[in-house]
Amino acid sequence: MKPEALDDVSAALQRLVGRAFAVETRGRGGERELPITAHAYVAPGKRQAASRRELLRALEMLRIAGDGLVGAATESFVDADDFRTKWREFHGPLAVGRRLLIVPAWLDRPRDQPERLPVFLDAAMAFGTGRHPTTRLALATLEDALQPGDVVVDVGTGSGVLAIAAAKLGAARVYAFDRDSEAGPSAAANLRRNDVAERIALTIPSSTLETPEPADLVVANIVASVHVKLMPVYSRLLKPAGRLLLSGVIDARADDTVAAARPYGFRLQATAADEEWRLLEFARVAPPDTHKESEDGMGDCCL
Repeated sequence: MKPEALDDVSAALQRLVGRAFAVETRGRGGERELPITAHAYVAPGKRQAASRRELLRALEMLRIAGDGLVGAATESFVDADDFRTKWREFHGPLAVGRRLLIVPAWLDRPRDQPERLPVFLDAAMAFGTGRHPTTRLALATLEDALQPGDVVVDVGTGSGVLAIAAAKLGAARVYAFDRDSEAGPSAAANLRRNDVAERIALTIPSSTLETPEPADLVVANIVASVHVKLMPVYSRLLKPAGRLLLSGVIDARADDTVAAARPYGFRLQATAADEEWRLLEFARVAPPDTHKESEDGMGDCCL
C-alpha cells in the first residue's frame, strides 16, 4: 500500500485482529512514497474462518476504494507457536533516546550500558516491541517531556512499553488503557517483570478512558484517525497546562491531526520524524472550545 492508505488499513486491522498486526516499511532509492506492507495474524479457533473472510473482505473494499493506494491481499498459513516465538531470534537489546534500553524479557541486561534504564519487554501478541518507528519516537520524546512526579496517561498501551518507561523515568503514577483484551496478560506480566506494577493502573480491556486525577502528560501511539476522534477525551484527561504526545501519525495525516487539536486549546510545539511517521507534541495554551467538545460527545470513547 502507499502511505496515504496506511491510516485506514491500520484502523481496519486493529478492529478485526486487535494488536496482532505489524507494519513494515521499505525504502527504494529515496522515493518519497515508500511501499508499505501490513502483516496480520488471524488466531486459530472457532471464529478463525469467519474472521479470515471478514478481514479479506475489508481489505478488498479498501483496495477497490483506494484507487491504486492499496494492493491485493495475500495469505499464508503459519504455525501459531512459530508466529509467537520465531521473531524472538531477531531481537536483541535496543538503545532508545538518551537513557532507555529495551531488553527482550528472555535476555539478561547487557553489562556494557549500565547508565541506561532497562525496560524488560515481551510483547507476545501485543503491539509494542519498542522497535517500530512510532514506538521509538514516543519513547524518545517521552524521555524529554516527562518531569519527575508527573501523572501520565498511556492510551493504547499494548505491551505496556510506554507506561513502563514513564514509571522508570520518574512518573508518580501512570494510567494505562487498551481496548484489546489480548494485550492484558502480556502488559501485566511486563509491569511485574519491571517492578513498576504498583505505580501503573492498568485497564485492559477499557470501556472508557477515565482517571481519578488529571494528567500532566498524555501519550498515545495509535493511528491519526483515532487521535482525531479522541481529541475531546485527551482534553478532558489533561490538566489545564498539560502536554500531549501523539505518535503513530503518518506524514500525510499530520496536518489533519494538528487541525483537530486546535479547537481544544492545543498548539503544536514540536515534531519528530522517523521514516514516514510523525510524533506531534502539543501544549495546551488556551481553554478548549466547549461548544466543539459538547458537539463531539466522546465521553464514552475507549481504547
